[in-house]
Amino acid sequence: MTNKVYQVPYGTKDILPGQMKTRRSVEDAIIRVFDKWGYDEVKTPDFEYVDTFGASGAKGDFRFFDRSNNLLVLRNDMTAPIARLTATRLQGGEKIKRLCYLANLYRYEEIQAGRQCEFEQAGVEMLGASGAAADAEVIVLAAAAMKAAGVERFAISLGHVDFINGLAEEAGFDAAQLRELKACLRRHDAVAMQELADSMENIRPEIKQLFADFLFLQGGPELLERIGQVVTQEKCLSALDNLRRIYALVEAYGAAEYLSFDLGLYRSLDYYTGMLFEIYLPELGYPVAGGGRYDKMMQSFGMDCPATGFALGVDRILLALERTGAVNNERGWDAFIGWSEGKLPEAIAKATALRSEGRSVKLATEAMELTEAAKAMKDYCCSSLVYVE
Repeated sequence: MTNKVYQVPYGTKDILPGQMKTRRSVEDAIIRVFDKWGYDEVKTPDFEYVDTFGASGAKGDFRFFDRSNNLLVLRNDMTAPIARLTATRLQGGEKIKRLCYLANLYRYEEIQAGRQCEFEQAGVEMLGASGAAADAEVIVLAAAAMKAAGVERFAISLGHVDFINGLAEEAGFDAAQLRELKACLRRHDAVAMQELADSMENIRPEIKQLFADFLFLQGGPELLERIGQVVTQEKCLSALDNLRRIYALVEAYGAAEYLSFDLGLYRSLDYYTGMLFEIYLPELGYPVAGGGRYDKMMQSFGMDCPATGFALGVDRILLALERTGAVNNERGWDAFIGWSEGKLPEAIAKATALRSEGRSVKLATEAMELTEAAKAMKDYCCSSLVYVE
């Protein structure tokens, strides 16, 4: 007998009995909500040709060659594969395509709470729809999915890429400066933002102050009114107007209580073209969900098609539920069937009858005494005993 301890690869984990049962209930609850809102579930391969991800590929990709020397990548994001699927397999049919998924993704990460190299996401993509109505729908659907998963306390932060781009244009930034600005916003570097503001010359003091305060431009509708009195760049004003329309529609859905604005919000993927949002929980210091509008991605697959969507981190939701004590991972079945010597056929018939009634049943694999069956019932987490003799 070997004493070797077999480990799982870095950044992965086993999901144990009980834990898997809880996970499946959360997954099913989320997918049911997506279905109620009219979204079709699809599935794409775990790995794709690297060109599918194009500019959206991350530095932490897991890449490998197949036997024909094609470069492949384990999917690190679901938006690009859904875009590929739509462009190549779903060109006809409905004008507006509502698709949803439940999938494992892979990125090389520095492991910490809420971050793994293999993780699960559930999400939706609405393709073919432009405007605030589509954006409001996916935001409210994200909130509905959170509640279906058992999460009641959360906050949605809503921003807009064009507000960031417009303010950079007003400041006269070149492409390199814009990349640096977005990098600062992405890593929430307030010191770097202050240094950037201090270095600005020949710019209105009000705009310079906005850059210094960029990471703190957060609040309700009054924030948009205040900022709208300061900026003059058309792209910024259009972004603020789009956010007002989205908010009004979220309010019509009755979900505005979860929503606030964060004009310095910038997500890690660079394909967003309009509104973007993230969902936060008080139990975690990082977002559990996020999404936004990406109107240009489909062009790389030969289609001119507006799109919007989001993804929920299933592992992060489960972690939050555990921290609030909402998960017990208990295992249980309705009945254990024990049987005495020679009574296995009768026990099988009983088990079959109970299962046909919708009950969950564990059947003993060998004959046993009644006292042994009573103990086995408890050991196997069954709530009742049926003994055939």
